Amino acid sequence: MFVNNVSISGASDGGPQVHHQYATFSVSYTKDKQAYFDVLRAILDSIPRLMPAGIPLPRLVEMLSRYTVHIDPDVIQAASQAMLRIAAQIDSQIVVTGYSRFVYRIEDRCFDILTSLANGPLTGGNYNGNKGVMKLYVDLLAVWINQVDLSPLKDLEMVSQDKASENLSIAQTNLLRLFSMVEETEANGLLFLCNQCSSVRRAAIQIIKISAQLESRLIALLENEEHQAQAMSLVSQLSGFFSKSQKYTRIYHLLESIGQDLIKFDKDSNMLLGSKLSIETRIRIQQHQRRGVGHVLVQIAESDHALDLVIWNICFPEVLRQCFELFPGTVALCRQNICMRIVQLHPFIMGSLETMKAGPSGTLSMAKSSNSSQKSATPEMVDQWKVYLIYACATATLSEDRSPTATWASSGRKGSALVDKIATPRDLFRMTLQFLTCEHRHIREGAIQGLGNVNKATYKILVSDIQSYVRIVLEDGKQRNNQKPYQNKRSKKHDRLRISLMYLLELTAGCLSENEYLEDKELMNMMMSYIKETKSFLSDAEVQLEWEYHKLRVYLCGTVEKLYENIMRLEEPTSVMSFETRLSLYKMFEEWCGYGIYANVTRTRDAAMMRDVLEQCKDSRERGSMTQIMEDERKSLETAALSAMAMLCRGPLYAFLGQKKARQAVIQFDMLNVLRWIDAVFESHDPRCHSIAKRALEAVLIYNQDQALLLDDIIEQCYAGNPKLEFTQGYFQALADIVCKIEDYPCHIHQIMSLALFKAGDSKKSIRKHAITLLRTMEERVFADSCAKEYEIGITSSLPAIYKYTQTLLSARLALDHPEQTYSMLSEISQRLEHITPNSQREVLAYMVPWLRKVDLSVGPQDTELSASAYMILSNLYYITIKFGDVYVKEIAALWSQLVDHGRNVRAIIMYLLDMGLEKRNPWFLIHAKRVFVCLGRTSAFSLIVEEVIAEITPRSMVPQLKEASNRHTHAFPLLFVADTEKVLPSYAKQPVFSRGQLAMVFLVDLAIEAGADLAPHLPLLLHSIFVQLDHLTSIVCDQSRCLLINLIHSIVIRQSIDSDIPGEAIEVTQWLASKEGKRLWTYENITPKNRRLQSAEELKDLLNKVIHVFSREDPGLRQKWGETALKWATCCSVRHIACRSFQCFRALMPAFNQHMLADMLARLSNTIADKSDDIRGFSLEIIITLTQVTVAMDKAHIEQFPQLFWAAVACLYSPYEAEHAEALLLLEVVLEKYGFCNELADSFPKNWSSEFDGLQPLLLKGLQFISAEEKTFSILSSIMLVDNPPLIDPSETRLMYLLLGCLPRLLHALENDEGPDASAVALMIDIVQLFERYSLPDIQRILVTYPKQKSKGQEDFLNQLLSSMRDIFLTKYGEVALMFSILLVKNKLPHYREKALMIIENLVPYVTGKNTWPGASSNAVPIDIAALEPLLQLVQTDFGEKALSILNEQITAVYVEAKSEDSLMSSNDVLWGFSNSIVTSARVTRHNVHAVVFECSSITNEAPIEHNIQFSIEDFTMFTGESTSRKNSVPKRYVEEHAMSMNSHQQYGDDLMNALKDLDDFFNEDVDTTTPISPNSFTAYHRTPHEYRPSNAPPMNTRESHR
Repeated sequence: MFVNNVSISGASDGGPQVHHQYATFSVSYTKDKQAYFDVLRAILDSIPRLMPAGIPLPRLVEMLSRYTVHIDPDVIQAASQAMLRIAAQIDSQIVVTGYSRFVYRIEDRCFDILTSLANGPLTGGNYNGNKGVMKLYVDLLAVWINQVDLSPLKDLEMVSQDKASENLSIAQTNLLRLFSMVEETEANGLLFLCNQCSSVRRAAIQIIKISAQLESRLIALLENEEHQAQAMSLVSQLSGFFSKSQKYTRIYHLLESIGQDLIKFDKDSNMLLGSKLSIETRIRIQQHQRRGVGHVLVQIAESDHALDLVIWNICFPEVLRQCFELFPGTVALCRQNICMRIVQLHPFIMGSLETMKAGPSGTLSMAKSSNSSQKSATPEMVDQWKVYLIYACATATLSEDRSPTATWASSGRKGSALVDKIATPRDLFRMTLQFLTCEHRHIREGAIQGLGNVNKATYKILVSDIQSYVRIVLEDGKQRNNQKPYQNKRSKKHDRLRISLMYLLELTAGCLSENEYLEDKELMNMMMSYIKETKSFLSDAEVQLEWEYHKLRVYLCGTVEKLYENIMRLEEPTSVMSFETRLSLYKMFEEWCGYGIYANVTRTRDAAMMRDVLEQCKDSRERGSMTQIMEDERKSLETAALSAMAMLCRGPLYAFLGQKKARQAVIQFDMLNVLRWIDAVFESHDPRCHSIAKRALEAVLIYNQDQALLLDDIIEQCYAGNPKLEFTQGYFQALADIVCKIEDYPCHIHQIMSLALFKAGDSKKSIRKHAITLLRTMEERVFADSCAKEYEIGITSSLPAIYKYTQTLLSARLALDHPEQTYSMLSEISQRLEHITPNSQREVLAYMVPWLRKVDLSVGPQDTELSASAYMILSNLYYITIKFGDVYVKEIAALWSQLVDHGRNVRAIIMYLLDMGLEKRNPWFLIHAKRVFVCLGRTSAFSLIVEEVIAEITPRSMVPQLKEASNRHTHAFPLLFVADTEKVLPSYAKQPVFSRGQLAMVFLVDLAIEAGADLAPHLPLLLHSIFVQLDHLTSIVCDQSRCLLINLIHSIVIRQSIDSDIPGEAIEVTQWLASKEGKRLWTYENITPKNRRLQSAEELKDLLNKVIHVFSREDPGLRQKWGETALKWATCCSVRHIACRSFQCFRALMPAFNQHMLADMLARLSNTIADKSDDIRGFSLEIIITLTQVTVAMDKAHIEQFPQLFWAAVACLYSPYEAEHAEALLLLEVVLEKYGFCNELADSFPKNWSSEFDGLQPLLLKGLQFISAEEKTFSILSSIMLVDNPPLIDPSETRLMYLLLGCLPRLLHALENDEGPDASAVALMIDIVQLFERYSLPDIQRILVTYPKQKSKGQEDFLNQLLSSMRDIFLTKYGEVALMFSILLVKNKLPHYREKALMIIENLVPYVTGKNTWPGASSNAVPIDIAALEPLLQLVQTDFGEKALSILNEQITAVYVEAKSEDSLMSSNDVLWGFSNSIVTSARVTRHNVHAVVFECSSITNEAPIEHNIQFSIEDFTMFTGESTSRKNSVPKRYVEEHAMSMNSHQQYGDDLMNALKDLDDFFNEDVDTTTPISPNSFTAYHRTPHEYRPSNAPPMNTRESHR
């Protein structure tokens, strides 16, 4: 190329050297050559004034062209200037033609040298005058354009008519030549536009621009031609040279106009023309867009900026396509040059591959390696080769293009093998396809990029050429499947081929938009086979963990996406891709996408692969760059997989297997997972994913209209998403468009109405328009008319104040026009509310109000259950209250207020809250229920609400109820939403059991703050319900009771009182109550037989009196009213603890007492006294204690009105239980003290007594069996002993015997004192002496008088003397009962009592065994009822066992005595003393007698007492604390179970004693006669039924019949 064949490096022949340093190379030559160069420069400077002789101008131009690249920069400058002078002064066309051929022949590998020459040497003088060959070429073209001779065209105007045809032919020839020159010049410019050097592209732009200017001059000349007919004829001949577009006449016009449209990129996907943009490139494009310059593409092409080069390379293929479409001739002419240059670069590309094969330590010879290195391509050459490939492939056609007329530029070099090498597209493809497997990544990717831009017309040829490569991969796959795992070694070459082919298929998949290719079965089969093989390959466990196949995954996703997009245009897409293949591809991509169910697995796998790759990088900088590269590749795969999945969502998500007539199996996508995947993609922070998710959603909606779950989920997303986010709007817009377009889209009217109403308040105007359109469409479709159009102008307003208000008006109108949709709409709104963003929930609650205006929950006074619709409405509304009550206070209050407007639905609401409170057993439920009552309390229905709630607080309603959760309404509305409040209530593990009364009281707690004054009329009831629960085991009941008390004091006393003293005391009480927060005010305890005095009762009394005082000014009669209420609760409540606390409250209040109160108390006592249960007896003790307190509070005048108190105390003394007997003694003592022991008491003897009265003394002596009763017994005995009233004391002849025997243990014990008997014993003895004296019994009296003189050691003698004195009077006749009575005394657990009683028994035994020795005594043994011996048997295991056994060893005859019928009420001492040991009988007699007193009270008041047969509920503490493990359906158990009485209960007891005695006989080897055993019968509990009372037929009390 260079003159004189001087190489770039120069030659060194010795001598001084001339050296020139350029940017990319340096030259040097000997200094003696400089003289020749100077002469040459002088000659060049003289041209054209001095032209060389004998040298034609074209030859001279050729020589000068060579000098423009001389090694001497002065020669270059001189030659360039000479060329310009020749063009300007002689013939520019010849100069341009010659120089263009020179430039055209410069190979691409020399362009870097040309660039350096253009910039001049870096050292030396100023050589910047020429700027290189491209600048010279442009300058020459400019000279030529200005000198173009257009005179032949102007000659048309001056010729005559007969010469017109001849001149036209000449003109046509001239025009053809000029237009050919224009096209050739433009083709050369297009060629240089492909160059990667910006300076060359700048020159190319100028060249293209010059050609456009020349054509513009020619067109303008033709348009100005006066002979239009001739001009039009010429134009028709030149039509092949013109553009196919009216808008763009030449390529320059195209480049100048399409820039802004071309650089518009997809912001969501960050893609420009299918290429992903880096952040820097994106910013650069945005800068160009902001400038808004129309010729931005020209600027980008000319720019030196590195990012602009990237943008240009992205846009270049699209520029080529448009150029090829509009200027096919020019593009085809340039393509010939492009193909030639591809051939020129081919050896260098191959040389690079050979060099890579040899490697740094290759086996090639040095010479061969050197030759290869000389021919190897630089990276710049590879880039240029790629651009040429893109051009050639993008413009390749099947038909032969029009060959331009080479007027001034040849189509190739002399001897070129172009036609032989690249004659057809197949030549080009085959030459390029060989690089698909090469190791040189840059070359391989360049080949793929080139082929990837193939023209659609030649796509089939390319596919047919790659089939052989596809077969290689398929065969490799078959071999891999047949090999064993350890033999399965992959070929790197095959792997490269596999990846390259998939990449190529992805790039060329856009050609499938042509139907002819889709219908080509061979082509489709090839593609699907390769896709399936790749899927199988990537499914391999080892391959899944290798990063090098990441790009293969990306390319597979892209190929499948584009292929499926095109085959969906077919009638039967499954003919190409089956449903199974589509599903399997979707699942594979799902594992790659990083979203959905496999997101964590994907992240973990990717992290492991990246870690393995980074472990191979030792350099930290290399590791950092590799991390970034892998992260980019990972994101690319995510995007590609997501996009492919979105495309695969098109079509039904399920399919039937088998023939249409026999479909049995279904294969389907997991619908739920698909929706979750879409949701996950929508939630991505990457906005590019949102458009993908939207595409997937639209596909699923369109192709799966029969899936109800799908529609519901989409609707929920329309509510749930943030309205400001694009994806939320996308959900709604997609649904709205589809519903409007598809008339029979399967949806419910209430769903769409609710959604449209919600979106009518959206902040985005376009969404509101969609909403009103959707509503109008659905209304017209279903109801034939719509009101939506009336509100459209308000909804579409830009002011929130207007469109939000209009939204509420629209809701009210819809509620009015469509009342049948009320329940459906309320259900839908409730269902969606919790998913709506907080900013919108307030508005939804506001427009929900109109739908509640006409709701009627239809609950009658007698109804016990809610209807299904009422349950749904209240459940949903309460659900909203729980979830949002703290946030939207006013809005939720408005909902409840609307529901009870004009007093509607009050009973239904209270029923619902009470029933649900019992079911839920959750204290949190009560907290929110109170909120509802506060809302209701502020409405006009307040008085009705209070009335209904107060009516629920009754004694009977305090029984805890285990109410099982009902599911009766679960399936009542299968299409509507019924909220489950359990889901929003905080869990409470213990689950305590509540009662309706407790719940009703708790509901009033907060209501009392605002409406306490209105609750004042109900103060007695409220205060009592509070006090009886201030120690409740359920903490919330206890605490809420305390809070209610505080609130009542504040609202009734403190807030309204004007007396400063009262509020001060009230404040003190409330402060004390507030300090007890979270604590019980006193211990939870009940009176028991062992603990009959409670500290908590005193604490209750103290607080009660304070509260009474606080409220005394507001309600002076509160004490009396509360007392009456307390007594009612005490006698009617089925909860024992509450009943007991009620009696304690009554005792603290002590209201005015009357006969009816006494009757009520005794009626309740008659049902509970002498019960076998300690708890029930504890309650009866409360009654007796209360009667005692009432009696204590009476004065003499008052108590005279209540003689029944005496008989009540007497009736209680019949109880066989110690505690009741002892409390009855206290009552009796007080009555006797107040009333006196007078004959008037006998006048009030109850008519229905169980028998004639046996006297008070036997009942008192029975108390000697009990430790706690002994002292009080002697106290009362002493007080009545000397009273002369035998009918009341004891009319029997054994009175004195029993009295003396009863007093003996006490008297004998007093002798133990060394100082003699104490004063009390002496006083007792003196009273007895007086009594015996009154009855004229001197013998006994004489012995008793000696008592004070007796000593301890004389006890036995004293006892024998006394018994001897009693022998004839009492013991001979009554020895048996005397012994039995004495045996009962050992029941008293006092040691001295047992000791002395055993002494007495031992001395009495001879009287019944027949071993007595006195004259007249019977020798026959008297049989003893075996039941009477039980106390002795009980002593066997005690310290007194030896003495008891010795007595039992005295051969006492024990017999079983048949018990009397239960129907015959006994009045004998058998019952009094317990000789028959019949506790059941004694209990029955006791209750009968108490009820007899009740009858007397009722006869005085002429009013029946309250129902007394009230059974206590079981007080299972686990019910209150919630620790029970199971919940039962039945009513709570009762403490007293109902059983029938057995007539043979004593028979069993006798058998037991006989067997015990027999065991003792066997132990001591003694023979004891026993009666014939009687078959035992089991004891049964007392049957608690009302007694059949009958008038007493007993004789008068003073005519008593003796009983044994």
